[in-house]
Formats: sequence, structure tokens, C-alpha cells
Amino acid sequence: MKSLLKKAAICIAAALFTLGVKAQSNDYVITTKGDSIPCTIKIPLITCGDGNYKTTENSPLVKIKPETIKEYYISKKNTLYRSVIKEGKSKPEFLLVLETGKINLYEEVTEIYVNNTVTQITKWYVSKGSDIARPLKTDDVFMSKSRKQREGEFTTLISDNNAVYAQYTSENKFSFKRIRNLVQQYNNTTSI
Repeated sequence: MKSLLKKAAICIAAALFTLGVKAQSNDYVITTKGDSIPCTIKIPLITCGDGNYKTTENSPLVKIKPETIKEYYISKKNTLYRSVIKEGKSKPEFLLVLETGKINLYEEVTEIYVNNTVTQITKWYVSKGSDIARPLKTDDVFMSKSRKQREGEFTTLISDNNAVYAQYTSENKFSFKRIRNLVQQYNNTTSI
């Protein structure tokens, strides 16, 4: 009986110690000047902007703006956001980075409230060799370009990698999963 109480006390003490230890933040921001700044990033629950960061516990909060911050990483969520300009726009905004390499794949999720229901609209953007992100895929009914135009642009984007290009044209699939897989293959192989 005593050993059971002893084991329980040790487990409780270990749990309390673990809860009391503050996890080290590995968040960072990279400024448009190229400076990498380790920090703690705070994103509001109801996102009305991109949040704030601070470099130490006592330092003031600094607003994360796409004009001054090139990208930021939130370690708790393992997410990277990059400041990009969407095709047809003039001001940069942050998009979630899904894939990075020769081809960059970005995601934007928008919540729309209709009749007391929340619907999420997912849009993917792609860039190759520039900071201009072009629309690629959406689960929304409307997008600025037709599906055929976007498929054609994606085909042109991967056409310099024969293996990936051949696989895409033979399968003729344009789903979120397939696009991401093809971008990963493209980024991990050299062009033939």
C-alpha cells in the first residue's frame, strides 16, 4: 500500500513539474531586410490581422506587417507564413506556405458566415522564381481564372521537369492532394 502511494506521489510531482516548465519558443520573423529575429509570436484567436511578436518577455509587442516582415514561423503550430503579392494586387499579404522550393505552394483559408453557418473557402496559390503568387486551385465556385486556364498555367509551370510533366498529363487529375504531390516531386527532382 505504501509503495502504491509513493508511486502516485512521484507521478503527481512529475506531472506538476512538467506543467510548471515553460516551453521555449522557437518562433521567428524574417524582416524584409533579411534579419532573422527569434521571438514569441501572438496571433489573436479571432484573426483581425497577422498578430504581434516580441523578442523578450519585457519588450513591447511589434505588429507583424507584410510590408516589413518577409516571413514568420510559429513553432507551436509548425506553420510558416510568407509575405507575397497575389497576382493582380499591389500590396503584399501573408499566405500559409505549404511547399517551398523551385515551386512555392501557398494556401489561403477564408471563413464566410452565411445563415448562422461558417463555411471555409480554401484557395491555393503558386509561384516560381518570384514573389507573385498566381491562383491555382480553390474549392469555391468562383475564381478569377477558369479551371482550364489554371490547369494550363500549372502545366507550363512543371513542363521543364519531364517526369513530373508526363505523370501529370497522363493522370489528368487536378485535386488539392495531387497538386501538392506533384509540387513535392518537382521540388525533389532535377529537371531532365
